[in-house]
Amino acid sequence: MILLCAFTFDSSAQRKRKRTATSQGNWVLRVGAGFNTNSSTDELTGFENSSNTFSFNPTLSYMVIDNLEIGANVGVANTSSRNESSATARIEDEGTDFTFGLFAQKYFPLNNWFAFYTSANIGLLTGSGETSNINGSTTSTSGYVNNGVQGGLNFGFGFTPYNAFALYSDFTGLTISNTKRNPDGNTLPTVSNTSAGFNIARNPINIGIAWYFGRGLWRR
Repeated sequence: MILLCAFTFDSSAQRKRKRTATSQGNWVLRVGAGFNTNSSTDELTGFENSSNTFSFNPTLSYMVIDNLEIGANVGVANTSSRNESSATARIEDEGTDFTFGLFAQKYFPLNNWFAFYTSANIGLLTGSGETSNINGSTTSTSGYVNNGVQGGLNFGFGFTPYNAFALYSDFTGLTISNTKRNPDGNTLPTVSNTSAGFNIARNPINIGIAWYFGRGLWRR
């Protein structure tokens, strides 16, 4: 009986010690942000084209089994661009898109601190923006509305310096999206765009933090 009690106690202690942030039953609150900038200059004319995108992506998920979480995500992305066609003419565009979707993320632990992961997501997109056509002192402005669906498969690494806190970053991904831009008024046609490929329609720089909530994770 003494040996049986000791074995039971030791097995229970081992299970507690082996419980990690990605164990079944934990909740995960994640906050991610991304920034992407592109610019180019025509050396012959000196005209510049540039774009900047900032994104913010919080998620809430649940570990359905060890190392697999399923949850919901929302996101907001603001994009501004500037394209020069002459010394006095340019097109400026600024818009904000909102996304809502579901995702699943699978962890592949490398050791106690690092893990490789892959995540799949699908969701809806909606947003609006404004395009300004500037020619000298004359500016014409038109608004538009975006709607569409998108999905993807991303890959990244996570670092867990504490058992309930982690840093993570996507390093590449496959994205598929279909969006429609509906201009205000009837003077311009609706534009439909479909894209698929690595690092298309996504931010290559995406860094975030995650908090894991579960039994015993915050105990010292």
